[in-house]
Amino acid sequence: MSLVSRSLRSERLRRMGGRVLIDAGLVFGGALALAALVTIVQDHGGLGYDTPSYWDAGRHVLDGSPLYQTDPYTTLALYTYPPIFAQFMVPAALLPELLFAWLSRMSAVLCLRYITGSWPAAVVSCIFLPVLIELSIANVTLQLAACVLFAMRDKRGAYLLPWAAMIKFGPVLIVPYLWLRKPETRRPLVIGTLVFLAACLVSIAVAPGQWADYVNMLRFQNETALSGQGVLHLIPSGGGIDFVARFGLAAIVAVLAAYWGRGWLAYAAASITCPVMAFSRLAPLVGLWSFRPAGWPGARRPARTSDSPSAVESTEPA
Repeated sequence: MSLVSRSLRSERLRRMGGRVLIDAGLVFGGALALAALVTIVQDHGGLGYDTPSYWDAGRHVLDGSPLYQTDPYTTLALYTYPPIFAQFMVPAALLPELLFAWLSRMSAVLCLRYITGSWPAAVVSCIFLPVLIELSIANVTLQLAACVLFAMRDKRGAYLLPWAAMIKFGPVLIVPYLWLRKPETRRPLVIGTLVFLAACLVSIAVAPGQWADYVNMLRFQNETALSGQGVLHLIPSGGGIDFVARFGLAAIVAVLAAYWGRGWLAYAAASITCPVMAFSRLAPLVGLWSFRPAGWPGARRPARTSDSPSAVESTEPA
């Protein structure tokens, strides 16, 4: 057998092996997703764990009741985001709570498809338990990860980054990479930030008391020990100290990723950093599949670089 023939056979076997693994992943991931869907529906119709806090926040703005309470992060329906986010939740609060929960969950599914690059990849990613947990509790983790990746792929996404950073803080860590490696995003970043700050000033003028309560809530949470199922921490004695330590480490990683031109590393740092780190918050890591080099299973045509987000979209499964 000639060298060329052996090379072609080896390539065929490699591709066949990759296809078998993908097919097995589709079956296993699909089965887990279906089982999770049944479990979610059985839990009060699928209200979710996090969506009540968003929906209730919108209701509180409508009826003028307090947004914040001095309870630990793990308290059900606790609202810990800025008042401006609650004000944007007012239209959602006009919907039935269960409908809002499912709309939120559907948006998370769409964002999962976006960060993984295809529907088959999204199904396979359900094997990763944090993904199913995030879809179950209906948090905004996958939506923020999609926002980060969108900013890396398209300069228009940079307009949204300040709003995403407002919610979980972590998305701001993608800024060093964009500023150094994607200079076309600098103008959108500046304009988006100015628009966001202007909106915050309007929000403060409309509800100054809510912003004061927000600061007091942050002060309380800073002194609250981290606890709860699946919570991960470096310093368990205080939520604020732990977050500062994790954010500092992630910032170092983000700066190095920008310097080295490692888009996948910058994405990872920005997408999983948040005030309270839980096991489920690792779900955005499935988006690293979008950064795979050309020639891997599912890559339709060569990417320009393995870290180029503009090339990520060229790796759709065949």
